[in-house]
Amino acid sequence: EDILAAKEMYIARHYLKKEKWIAAINRLKFVLEKYETTMYVEEALHRLVEIHYKIGLEEEAKKYAKTLGYNYQSSEWYKQSYKIFNKDYSPKKRKAQKDKEKKLLDKIKSFF
Repeated sequence: EDILAAKEMYIARHYLKKEKWIAAINRLKFVLEKYETTMYVEEALHRLVEIHYKIGLEEEAKKYAKTLGYNYQSSEWYKQSYKIFNKDYSPKKRKAQKDKEKKLLDKIKSFF
């Protein structure tokens, strides 16, 4: 099943490059329906989020993003899907902001 799912994902990625959205969506949905136990489900969900967001169907994209988040919250695909909706999100930026805040608090504490 993994090999068949990989082939479907390969074809779906080809359609993505060619901007054939409907064909890519159909392939990705096929992966979700027929190969739901394979490791390609995460990527298929992410790609569905990506495509639906590009073509302006944000509610549909959010639906797939919620499914991805519910089932695979710690995956890299979920993080990439989150970035689609929140362009400013970056774990590095977030860590740098926390470090900056900590340094500021340390400076304030040093006065007392």
